[in-house]
Amino acid sequence: MVKKIVAALALVIVVLWLVGRYTSNIEKKEMVETATILSQEYIKKYYKSEYILKDYDIIHPSISSTIFMYGYIEGHEDETITVVYNYRKKEVDYAKGPSWFIESRNPKYPSLSGQDTQ
Repeated sequence: MVKKIVAALALVIVVLWLVGRYTSNIEKKEMVETATILSQEYIKKYYKSEYILKDYDIIHPSISSTIFMYGYIEGHEDETITVVYNYRKKEVDYAKGPSWFIESRNPKYPSLSGQDTQ
């Protein structure tokens, strides 16, 4: 009887773990999709450029609620533009890239925080 209870508990734990991993992957995918769209909109608005995502890093929520989005501007595939996205606030914090990119910021929208950097 005890063996059956232990086996049942083990099965429940494994199922819950698998469901948690699956849900976590769906949540990550949704976060990255939202971050990608908002990053592209940010670059288009502030830099009048098309941003193409290549890769990303999601920082664990116990450390920071940040996704680092790594991409490039169409026509400049060899130069990385990093967009820092806050997934709790659902907003772009800032962008980083080479000087020609930072200097191309739309003067209509100055960087109030001074965050967009090289």
